[in-house]
Amino acid sequence: MNKLQAGATNGPPSLPRRIGLKYCGGCAPRYDRVAQVKAIERELHDLVTLLSPGAERLEAVLIVAGCPTCCVEPRDFQPLPVLRIRSEADARRFIDDIRSDPSRDLAGSTL
Repeated sequence: MNKLQAGATNGPPSLPRRIGLKYCGGCAPRYDRVAQVKAIERELHDLVTLLSPGAERLEAVLIVAGCPTCCVEPRDFQPLPVLRIRSEADARRFIDDIRSDPSRDLAGSTL
């Protein structure tokens, strides 16, 4: 078991949900990634805590990429589910999805 999954539990997630945050390198951003993460934190403060992707007891990792290429390698975070935000629209969808169903299975996310 690696440090990413250490302490992970089965069953419904507890709130706030622990999600690792990984930014891309920012070589060609098409939107303000930091502003979108701040919006996520502000709008989901009671439902999600964004942490270092190396933190323990994470449910998933959220990659915030500045462009559609999304160059961050998702295999680095296995076996956790990896969610990807590549645009402001993706960030809004993530917020709306969590708000509509706070205990949703992140492994089944379409992000």
